Amino acid sequence: MIKNEIECDTVIIGAGSAGIEAFREASKNGRKCVLIDDGPLGTTAQRSGEIPTSILMSAGLSMHDTRRMNMFGIETHGSIQYDTSGVLNELRAVRARSTSSVLSFMYKIPEELRLRGRARFINQNSLETDDHLVRFKTAVVCTGASPRVTYEQSRLPGIITTDVFYEQKELPKSAAVFGSSSVGLQLGQALSYLGVDVMVFGQRRLWDLTDDAVLTVAHQMLSARFHLTIDSFITSIEADGDGYSIYYIDESNYENYLKMDAVIAATGRMPNVGGMCLQDIGIRLEKTGCIRVDEGTLQTSLPNIFAAGDVAHDRQSTSIAREEGKLAGKNARNYPQLKSQDGRVRLDIVYTDPVLAIVGHSLDEMKHRADASGHKFVISEVRLDNGHYWARHEEGGIVSLYTDVDTHTVMGAEICASGADHIAQFLSLIIKTRMPVEELQNFGFYHLSCEGAIAEAAKSAVQKLSGFAGKKA
Repeated sequence: MIKNEIECDTVIIGAGSAGIEAFREASKNGRKCVLIDDGPLGTTAQRSGEIPTSILMSAGLSMHDTRRMNMFGIETHGSIQYDTSGVLNELRAVRARSTSSVLSFMYKIPEELRLRGRARFINQNSLETDDHLVRFKTAVVCTGASPRVTYEQSRLPGIITTDVFYEQKELPKSAAVFGSSSVGLQLGQALSYLGVDVMVFGQRRLWDLTDDAVLTVAHQMLSARFHLTIDSFITSIEADGDGYSIYYIDESNYENYLKMDAVIAATGRMPNVGGMCLQDIGIRLEKTGCIRVDEGTLQTSLPNIFAAGDVAHDRQSTSIAREEGKLAGKNARNYPQLKSQDGRVRLDIVYTDPVLAIVGHSLDEMKHRADASGHKFVISEVRLDNGHYWARHEEGGIVSLYTDVDTHTVMGAEICASGADHIAQFLSLIIKTRMPVEELQNFGFYHLSCEGAIAEAAKSAVQKLSGFAGKKA
């Protein structure tokens, strides 16, 4: 079969959040770029990722808040009836409005430069699809990730992944959610708040948290709000009529049985690298399957090929994908002159109730840093049980702050609390500006703001650091 040949400056593979930004940047200054994508139009974040998940969680919180009114002395007379049959339809309507700008951008790209199909690399300067042969100077791989489904789950008829959940006609009456990833926790809690009988099967290490104190609090607070079982052993899952029979041994070594209408796979996502022949041309992959890149420039092991977004790491975040897409596109356009991203502070947030967050270094990363370089650090924990949280019936959270002994600056934190997103956002600025904890402890936080917990953590850090100063003396 004779293929249409195209020569271009840069080819972008993948039209997700990272790919669109990469195309915008690489196309500047009159550069000829080709965009290749083999999936449905619209980014994963908008179809089945952060946007629909946050909309579903907002719906769940709205319904859940009406059940909390009695905590504040508000009584209702008669039972309140909820009809959730229109939730997914409304969600899809909101999602459609959010994707319109992406589709508008896509259709403005000339058709001959917007190719459909799967890309297969021939060498570091050419690739092919079913219909085209593309020769390029530079390339950016932004193919994203897909839901991970275990072998046992794949054998079940009608298994629902997070990519297809939002296309269901209506919410299930009951569901088993497998996975304590960010998506699994949010989806499970949102469904529970919307009246679905839910059981989330997860691991001791919820999401990416590594601090045992934060993990313990997260387990306690989340399991008090919806059914969450940790480190269970599934002995059998069988299709049973119009649902599924699930047998499992829980963490107390008791055998349990569940009958659920739906099984949802949410154990995480795997990078979309299959079929592109990346390793055949010399592109190295990590053990996770992600493309190995230079963290500063996003170069792969082949210097003229870059990778950005979920295909290059396992942190699913639209903001990170967009930022990396811009950088990769800019470096592809200016190659071999490259720009390195300047010390971005990690900021990862999971909008559960309470919110989970990691900012800067996690505790595991701080330990590895200490082992590798000898830099000591102190951990200061603050339990959020003061009057502000107590009055709002949101007490019980925790902020675990990690402060460097030599510089007295905050290096990272793990958080489980109502308002953890606000606390983490402020801490990211603190880490970026390298404000010493002595100054941070006296910062004028408004006394009813959740950010006030930062000052308490800073005071605790200062006290612990004084102990190190005494030892040195």
